Amino acid sequence: MARYALTQDLLQKVRTQRDAGDNCQFAIDNPRGLNIRVRNGDAAYYIQARTKLRGVKSVVVKRRLAPVGALSFSDVKSIAGEAILAIKEGRNVNALLGARLTGKRGQEVAVAVDRAEAIDRQLWTFEELITAYTTRTKKKGTADEQPALRASSITEIESRLRDRPENTELNKRFVKEIRLEDLEEVRDRIDASGSGPSAAAKYVELAQRVLRWGLRQRRRFTGLEPDNQWWEVLSHDYEMGDRSGRYLTPSQIGMLLALLEAVRSLGGTTNDAVLGALQVAWMIPQRSAALVNMRALGSDRWADDPAPGREGWRIYTWLAKDVKNKRSIKLSIPPLGTEILKRVACYSGQVLQSVSQWAFPQDRNRYVIRLHADGTGTSSVPAHLDKAITPSALNHALDALGGRRDGWPDLLSIVGLPSRIGPHDLRRSLSTFFENVGLGAYASALLDHRVTGVDAMSREVAAITQGVYTAADRVVLKAEALSLWLSAVLPECEKAKSDPRLAVALEARKASLKSDRTDSIPLATEANTAIAATSVANPGKRSRTV
Repeated sequence: MARYALTQDLLQKVRTQRDAGDNCQFAIDNPRGLNIRVRNGDAAYYIQARTKLRGVKSVVVKRRLAPVGALSFSDVKSIAGEAILAIKEGRNVNALLGARLTGKRGQEVAVAVDRAEAIDRQLWTFEELITAYTTRTKKKGTADEQPALRASSITEIESRLRDRPENTELNKRFVKEIRLEDLEEVRDRIDASGSGPSAAAKYVELAQRVLRWGLRQRRRFTGLEPDNQWWEVLSHDYEMGDRSGRYLTPSQIGMLLALLEAVRSLGGTTNDAVLGALQVAWMIPQRSAALVNMRALGSDRWADDPAPGREGWRIYTWLAKDVKNKRSIKLSIPPLGTEILKRVACYSGQVLQSVSQWAFPQDRNRYVIRLHADGTGTSSVPAHLDKAITPSALNHALDALGGRRDGWPDLLSIVGLPSRIGPHDLRRSLSTFFENVGLGAYASALLDHRVTGVDAMSREVAAITQGVYTAADRVVLKAEALSLWLSAVLPECEKAKSDPRLAVALEARKASLKSDRTDSIPLATEANTAIAATSVANPGKRSRTV
């Protein structure tokens, strides 16, 4: 077959043949597979190439590019070359042509092709990949089947990766079409959001972890390729500094507790569960994830402490799957702590009009949850809506107190506290206090660091408590430590309530609340919008007044 160079002379010959009503074809020498066809008065560029398809030995794929004269010679050759290669590689040539013929180039074309192939193959979106990673199990199909990740790890991935507002749009994208620049853009938006210096770094770390798993374990669902692990190039600027000096004295913790209670009494938009969690965090020195995922007082995780002198104290058990060190933990919590939990439960019950399984429940879906309530206030929150607050909520609340939230003054500095405080600083504060008074064993027990040996307890206490917990649980030593800690902090809290700096901080907060109310959308409008939207989605559900 004769082959022709793509020149103006050839196009003139094509037009002559077309006008004469001839049917003919001209094979182009570069690129091979491009030709011009004249049929029934139409002259157009076509491509063809041979490819292999599943279950088929070999087929020839043909596609029409454009009418002769519609594209420049360079565009014809470029588009044809890319399309022919796509056919040979078994890629989606229709998507490629659709993108190239509408002016897209380079990465835009590659993304369009990947998106089309992801649709054809029903591949996972980024959100589906994250969900598959967090819900996978060990010993699948056996009686001993269990989650592969701890509850705290799942919470971290959900709150700091999947549910980040900056990641919302990326969640909807197919994993196959995501590019390095997409994750970098989300990272930079998180960095600029004021969520803290480590937020973007944690996003990067978790995204890379999930994508690695998607490549190694679920490649046929993600479409990721071993020779293109582009996410490994993703980086961040954050470096954790020395935090050993970040702790509060009992006097400072007393002031923080007084400030939290004073701010809570003023109202505002902060969920009382968040403030309640911060108020008990200094008594329940667990890591943030374990703290916020505590079950409500009515669950079987709670038991009365039978030890003499601790009437009203209640023992809470964290299962091994709930905590970082993967072993069960028990802690006897004083009445002051359980009173705060009761207050949070009462507040959440009023807001949600139903009962949550969590000690510190979210209220962001309050209007939808109310639609499921039976009107008695005793129904359970639907499982798919019943969620605990996240560890990041504690950080956000402390950031707000430190003035790192729009419209909030720096209340922490006003009352003489460091402007940057994190939940983990409370654990460090407790450890520093006991080490400074030569009682490091108490800190070790409360922080649940591993030790050898068994703590001593009196025969009387041992006889009463051995049916509830063992010496290895160290509940007795923890309770003794907590009693000392309470006696150091509570007097300072009472003293702080009359500190003039607290009054100044409250006036500053009142002014910001007044400004918030002036500038914000009325809550009723927001509530009615949510109810209307839910009513459309659930037409058979009777609406309730919020």
